[in-house]
Amino acid sequence: MTKTDTSSLLSVCAIYVQKYNPDYFYCTIFAPLYHRELIFQLLAFHIEITRAVSLPSSWSVAGPMAGFIRLQWWRELIEGKDRTHEIAPFIKESMSKELLPTNALLEMIEAKEEELDGIKDWHHWESILMRSAGKTHEVVAQILGVEDSEQLKHIATLGMACEVTKIARYLPKILHSGRCPLPQEIIDEYHLQRTDDGISTTPETIDAIRRILIAKARDYLQAGQEVRKLGRKKIAAILHVVLAKRDLKRYQHWDQLPDKRGAGDQLAVLWSNYRGKVAL
Repeated sequence: MTKTDTSSLLSVCAIYVQKYNPDYFYCTIFAPLYHRELIFQLLAFHIEITRAVSLPSSWSVAGPMAGFIRLQWWRELIEGKDRTHEIAPFIKESMSKELLPTNALLEMIEAKEEELDGIKDWHHWESILMRSAGKTHEVVAQILGVEDSEQLKHIATLGMACEVTKIARYLPKILHSGRCPLPQEIIDEYHLQRTDDGISTTPETIDAIRRILIAKARDYLQAGQEVRKLGRKKIAAILHVVLAKRDLKRYQHWDQLPDKRGAGDQLAVLWSNYRGKVAL
């Protein structure tokens, strides 16, 4: 089967996730078929509101306003207004059927708005992570049938670990895009400055910030370890952790690694799915 034939079997939201976050896509295909599309819709939404806070060239003209306008657009969609976007009608339909939690989506938008407004300190940074990436993983788990509140809390923490690992690995690209998912303390300490080409840094600064973020990610992995075993039908909620752990082990080579995942990463996810648990 050709690549075109394969793509034709995927939904709009699945293709969207595959394009913008292949890791999320690969881990989601192990979810039960009857849950998969809803998860793709949620992930596509999270990807889109994250893209809304990347502002490389418009900052010098309007500051964060362009990002707030984009997020307001999605807020109005959730509140019931019609919006033209390739993934919007699917999200709206699922909300109308109460398949996607409106409050959770609004909470995710609010977290991104706070990121745009400036992350005050590490406590605020953690709160934003919990209400964005953490909330996304929590809702995925709920879609897959996880109901226990303690398990959901641990899954959200693992989601935070995955997001922090991703930010650390791709930090040069993220800052170049104009997004600054870092607390003011880091901005001040390393004198991060916005330009029309994003946020300028040095290799030494990138390395120093990465080390801080890596320590945070490992702390979150440790904090979420009680939920490492979920079984085959629910394990897709935390399969992304497998890739995060592998990335953390090879952090010294991040800038040399290709963006496309190799067979080793894919087989590690496949094995964890088969066992119904991840090693933490």
